[in-house]
Amino acid sequence: MTTGSGDMLGGAPRFGDSIAPSTRGSTVEPETSRPKPVLPPPGAAATVVPEDKKRPVTVGTAPVSRKKGRRARLTVKRIDPWTTLKFSFVYGLAGMVVLLVSVIVLYGVVDAMGVISSVRSFLSDVGDSSSSGGGGGIGAWLGFSRVMLVTLVLGLVNVVLFTAFATLTAFIYNVCTDIVGGVEVTLAERN
Repeated sequence: MTTGSGDMLGGAPRFGDSIAPSTRGSTVEPETSRPKPVLPPPGAAATVVPEDKKRPVTVGTAPVSRKKGRRARLTVKRIDPWTTLKFSFVYGLAGMVVLLVSVIVLYGVVDAMGVISSVRSFLSDVGDSSSSGGGGGIGAWLGFSRVMLVTLVLGLVNVVLFTAFATLTAFIYNVCTDIVGGVEVTLAERN
């Protein structure tokens, strides 16, 4: 037997193999005289066993192994009331801005359709026929400045109440975690 691994592949010697006719007993065949293996179509896998049947060789694409992401189970032990107060205040202010912009847009659309003037004329007709005899009454509340003032006041009240409620909820959560142990959260990496 000769040194090297040319014998395992059953054919052509590799670099470093000793090829002495006296020790091998055969000559090396050219590569073109061996039959060519039939390869499977792309995407398919086939197993080719060499002539000496020492080990199988896979030809084609290997199956893709999906690596699962890491997972961690964590417990939320405490929520800082100060950061909750700041976050809920800014969130409430953003909500108030959205409310103001939506009221401006809605008032503009309703006024362009003529609904506000029609409601004012209806209220003035109803006010004249009644015996109360007020000077403007409910119709005066439909002006743009009054509508915006009421919206601003309601938005500020909403900011104060939302901030207070969120901060109080953080305090209550911290007390409950001392008793129960907190909320358990599972975090995982994306695949």
